[in-house]
Amino acid sequence: MRQTFKNYTQLVKFRLTSTVVATSIFGYILGCKINNSANWTADFNWTVFLGVLFGGMLVVFASNGLNQLIEKENDGKMNRTSNRPIVEGRISIEHARVFCLVTGALGVVILALTTTFTATLLGFLSLVIYVFIYTPMKGVSPLAVMVGAIPGALPPLIGYTAIVPRLDEPGIMLFLVQFFWQFPHFWAIAWLLHDDYQKAGYWLLPSQGGRDAKSAYQIVIYSVILGMVSLMPIYYHLCGPWALIVVVPMSVYFCLKAFKLLQTLDQAEARKLLYTSFLFTPLVFLSYILF
Repeated sequence: MRQTFKNYTQLVKFRLTSTVVATSIFGYILGCKINNSANWTADFNWTVFLGVLFGGMLVVFASNGLNQLIEKENDGKMNRTSNRPIVEGRISIEHARVFCLVTGALGVVILALTTTFTATLLGFLSLVIYVFIYTPMKGVSPLAVMVGAIPGALPPLIGYTAIVPRLDEPGIMLFLVQFFWQFPHFWAIAWLLHDDYQKAGYWLLPSQGGRDAKSAYQIVIYSVILGMVSLMPIYYHLCGPWALIVVVPMSVYFCLKAFKLLQTLDQAEARKLLYTSFLFTPLVFLSYILF
């Protein structure tokens, strides 16, 4: 049972799922705060909160599992993915397919029963875009990163629309912060794993030169855009001005790390940029909530 549990946690990429679902929780709390800034806890509903948490988690489980089903052959070619449970036969294709279909359907149903139509639709779209558009596109074009950034940026918007049942400016701002964050984050990963990705025919860096100045320059550009977008919730008074004490230093530091990568084109700097990206989103979203 312990090994089976481990196999399925690897199938659904549980640690990755946890970070994705955390952004939807941030989105829900921010939605409560924006919807009722005077007393946001009055709008907090545990049923909706748990629906966002577990419904969103199951949808991400299904997305990650279906991704591994589709990429089974390519996963076997890369060092970082060759030990995944479907590749090694620790989970059969049929069992994985049933598990993903059940978790995906159950996640959408939970969202439908506990949240809003908008949040449910966005949850369903995130699964469809990630599995059926982004996943096959990875082997065709580096533009897959842009397509993949859409479902990756939907969780905070799903959490937000669970309490504010419409697409409005505050929700779009949260989406944009998460959307632009993914480019330097994922390109840092692609920089480190470029050779491994090449084994499966994936070209995920933005430049045809791979780890070159053109790729690094685009990382810098998107890091600067991320910094500017992160200021929008403060500028439009979705949170207090004290959030600047977190957002500005984090944005400047993020851009400096990106610029350092441009200067050196070194994998060690790409790793530092990646670690910085792990800190950026939780700290910035927390500052929106706390201030």
